[in-house]
Order: sequence, then structure tokens, then C-alpha cells
Amino acid sequence: MKSRLQPLPSASLALVLLFSCAPLTSLRAGSSEAGHAPGAEGLSAPFADDAFDLLEGLLRTDVSTVSRKTERGWSAPGAIDVVTGEDIRRAGVTTLPDALRLATGVHVGRVNESTWAVGIRGFSIVASNKINVSLDGRNLFTPFYSGVLWGSQDTLLEDIDRIEVLRGASGALWGPFAVNGYVQILTKPAWETQGSLLSVGVGDRSQFIAAARHGARSGEHTYYRSYVKYRVADLTEPATGPDPRGSADLAQAGFRSDTRLDADTTFTLQGDVFTDRSTPETYRPESRFGANLGARWQRFLAFDSEVSGALYYDYTEHRFGGVFDERRHTVSTSGQYRRGSGAHDWQLGFDALVSPDHITSSAEGATLLPSRRTYGSAGLFVQDSISLLPDQLVLTLGARLDYTNFSGTHAIPAARLAWTPDSATTLWVSASRALRPPVRIDQDFNASAGGVTIFEGNHDLRPERVRALELGARRAFGRHLALDLATFYNDYDDIRSYEPAGDDPLPLTFGNSLRARSVGVELTAHYQPATWLAFKLGYRWMDFDLEPEPGSGDILNGVFEANDAEHLLTLVARVDLARDWEFDLTFRFVSDLPNPAVPAYGTVDARLGWQARPGWELALVGRNLLQPAHPEFASVNTSPREEVVRSFLLMTTWRR
Repeated sequence: MKSRLQPLPSASLALVLLFSCAPLTSLRAGSSEAGHAPGAEGLSAPFADDAFDLLEGLLRTDVSTVSRKTERGWSAPGAIDVVTGEDIRRAGVTTLPDALRLATGVHVGRVNESTWAVGIRGFSIVASNKINVSLDGRNLFTPFYSGVLWGSQDTLLEDIDRIEVLRGASGALWGPFAVNGYVQILTKPAWETQGSLLSVGVGDRSQFIAAARHGARSGEHTYYRSYVKYRVADLTEPATGPDPRGSADLAQAGFRSDTRLDADTTFTLQGDVFTDRSTPETYRPESRFGANLGARWQRFLAFDSEVSGALYYDYTEHRFGGVFDERRHTVSTSGQYRRGSGAHDWQLGFDALVSPDHITSSAEGATLLPSRRTYGSAGLFVQDSISLLPDQLVLTLGARLDYTNFSGTHAIPAARLAWTPDSATTLWVSASRALRPPVRIDQDFNASAGGVTIFEGNHDLRPERVRALELGARRAFGRHLALDLATFYNDYDDIRSYEPAGDDPLPLTFGNSLRARSVGVELTAHYQPATWLAFKLGYRWMDFDLEPEPGSGDILNGVFEANDAEHLLTLVARVDLARDWEFDLTFRFVSDLPNPAVPAYGTVDARLGWQARPGWELALVGRNLLQPAHPEFASVNTSPREEVVRSFLLMTTWRR
């Protein structure tokens, strides 16, 4: 694969010139407290006019993913985008992967009805293993192959507060597998979801969605909610014709309670149970079952400090396309302490996870040996945010020491520098490392045919590594326009390869003989010309080069590791019409994928909503409207190829 890499400094210089030479509209804020982003306070004065609440809300949005503490997203030293619950409602999406399409720089490709490839900054595959994802602090990845089974991950979308998408190496805070990014899905506290909700949707392609939620109060300080949800649909079909086709059939229920133990302490208890009977009739039926229970505790202390802890249990049963049957128990815990002291804001924390499994195979010749094994990991991190110039210049230094029983101990450092000359402007730079250690399938997968071993796992496989450089800037131009620009350069080595285990062509095994380089630019633009009209543009250009290292025996040239588009573009238009009507339009473009080849596509999703009366909403949603069907993603280990089809859904939601 020929490289088209361009030097990073030229892109970085253009970024700095763009933001430094633009006419300044002074939005200088007052002083900020320790532990908050510099320049975050005092934004209400320039945006006092409620007519432009979109940009005011943008500059006021808090995030907790960049620095693992609450800070203003606009001045955070990292490439982050936030998809709010209101964004999800107005887009009319019904799954978490579709909600992630609304974030800049996230490549979401639907493979079939229950399978997605989700990637950030490269290495997009069905078993994507370079990003990490959590839902209310519960890690969603599986130590089987270190990816996320998106077809089984769901929640009541109406309860989502926001989805924070941090692009770039994040391992110094979030641990292994956060190589290219970290996604944090956060739901609303129970006191914000009081009352009842009922939602029903019907459409073509066998679509039916029903959800109910009730929130109430117990005593003076405890709030809770419970929900049930059911979803079924046939939104993909084989490229060879409409029949036969498969379906996704998911049912889920859950609860959350939040208790204020005192003025400074909160305790959260929540859990879910789900069953997913996704059954592509053409090949390899899948089924999944899971249940989880988690608790979190947070206390704010004196002297600008806080302490928190969490404990989760997760049980899953997965049948992977008629090949592997996995049963897994996972227990994870974490703790964190933060204290602001003068010019320093210290954080110290730990994460630990233990996950025993039992994986059997129903396919002849494919197995994991041994069938039972326990994956364990533990990490200790420390971070200090140093205010070099009060309210303007902050240097953040962090490091993490991680241990896994599959790869040993590794150190992961990171450094970030943010300059906020005024509350409308942030420039930041970062240098960091991250790694993906081996997991179950890397060490224990074996395959044979006719009594001959054709593949065997590698217990000496090294972690995949990345060294990442980033430079970014954000600026608000008055009350109407805000731009967020990030550039990145990633240097990967020891990437997983497929090569002969010895001198003979067979058996093959996993190796570390691939390397990759990527350079890219990500742009997010918010524009609100009027009170009733707003736009969001998200664009990513990336030049990605994956190739064997000298002396490599890899025979597949990375076809199992990456299939990425050079261009991603999303344009969202939000229109508030008269008499309680809303209209939302989303245009998406993804350039062609190289291997397996998928042609470029552009499509449009639309939603027409009507607030019929207070608490009652009707919405008509059309998805993939520009063509009857199109492929979004192809993988060498999924067949037959399926296409995403045009569909319509009528939703009604009642709140009381």
C-alpha cells in the first residue's frame, strides 16, 4: 500500500495561522477555580441573549473524558466531540452505533443487521480493537478479542445525557486498548428522569420499537428509574437480493437509583439484563444474553478535592455466528482521588479487572485451547495539571503503569499543553503513547483441517503500540460560528500480522510484523445564523499506510486489521418550524474502502417531528433516503455481503 503521508508541520502551521490571524472577538473571562478549565467561567455575558443558546451551550458543555475529571470541553487539551441526548432525539436514531455517526471522526459501517465496524483514526474492522468504550463506567469491551459487540450494547436512548468521543491515544488515563480513542456513554441521573415515558415506533422492514420507563422518588434523598425496551428490525439484506434476510431481535430491561447520602456524597446503583436473538437466516445465526450490576460512590471533600470508587459485575453469553460459544464473568473496580493545591491539580487512581471465561466451538477445526482461561489486568495512574500562567496556560503530565497476565507490565506516558488566551480560543498540543496487549484469541486460537494444523496462537505476541502527536485549536467567532480543528500523526509498530510459525508455510500464527503511519485533519464547525436554524459539520481526512516490516512473512498484507476511508463527512441541519414542528436533516458521506473494496456512498437521513401537545411527540424518520440500498462495510470474515436499505419509521413518545 503506497503511502501518501504529508509532513505534519505544514498542516500544523496552517492551523496556527488560521486561528491566530483571524479577527478577534474578545470573550475574555474572569479567573477560574483550580480543577476547572482555564477561561471557562464568565461566558454568560457575551452570550446573554437566549436567541443563540446553541453556541452558549457549546462553550458551557462539561466533559470528563479528556482529563478524567470534569472540565469545560471547549478548553480541554484533546480532540473531543460531544453527542448530546438532544442530538440523539433530533436525529431519530435507534441504536448506539447510529448515535456515534453524529460525532466527528467516527467511522461507523454497518455490516449486517446486528454487526457494525466502529473505528476512530484507522484500523476499522468488525472486531475493532483500537478503541475502548464504557457505559456509565462499565467497560463494554470483551477480552475475547478486545472489541465491542455493538449488536448487544444498548440502553434507553432517551436516558442518555451525552456521549463523549475522545479521539487519539488515551491509554495514560484509560488503560490498555484506548489506542485510537475512548468513548464514554453517560446516562442522566435518576433525579432528571422522574415521571413516566412511553415510546412506540412502527415502520417498514419489520421495524418495531417499544420502550417504557418510570422514575420516582423514595424518601427524601433517593431517586430511581426502571425501564424495559424491545427492538426488532430487518434493515439489511444480501446484495444478491431481498430474500432471505436476517433480523435483530433485542429485549432489555434495567434500573438506576441515585442517592444523596449528604450534601457532598452521592451513591449510584444500576443494572441491566438483555437478550438478543439476532438470526441472519442466510448464515451463522447469533444469540446473546447478558446481565450486569454496578455501584458508584463519589464524595466531594474540602480544599477542592474529591474521591470516588466503582465496582461492577458483568455476565455474558455469546454465540458468535455458530462458531464460538462464550460464557464470561467479569468483575471490575476502580478508584480515584483528586486534589487541587495552588498551581497543581493532582489525580491518582487505579483500575482492575478479572474476567474468567469458558469458550467452546461448534465449528469443526476451530477452537481455543484451553477452553477455560482468566484474563486479568490492573493499572495505576497519576496525573498533574500545572497552571503555568493563571487562567491561560496549563501543562498536564500523566503516566500509567499497567499489568495484564497476558503480556506483563507496561508504562504509558502522556503530556498535554493548553493555552487559552481568552474564553473564545483554545490551542492545545499533546504527545502520548498507548498500547493494545494480546488477548484470548491472540494466544489461544487454533484451527485445523484434515488433521493438519493450519493456524495456532502465539503466547509470545507483543503488545501493539502507538506514538501519537496532536495539535488542535478551537475558536468561537462571535455568537454565530465556532470551529474546532485537530491534526494528528500516529506511528504504530508491532501491529498484529499473519505469518508462518516456522520454516514451513503452515501452520500460520500471529506475529508483530506490521507497522502503520497515519496523518489526518479533523474539523468540527457549529453555525447558527438564526434562532430557528443551526448546522453542525464534521469532517475527517486521513492518510493511512499499513505495511509489513522488513523481513516480515505476513501473507495477508493487513487485510484483517484495517479497512478505512480517506474522507468522512457529516452535515446536520436542525430547523425549528412554526407551531411546534421540527425538521432535521443529516447528510453522510464516506469515501471508498480499499480492502475488501466498498464503493463510496453518500446518503441522507431526515426527521419531521411534531410536538402535538405538551409531553406528546410524533416523529417520522427516514433513513438512507438517496438510494434503495448500499453497502457500508465489508469484512473478509463475514459473508455474504449485505447492504443497508432505505427505511421509514413512525415514532410516538409520551412523557408525563
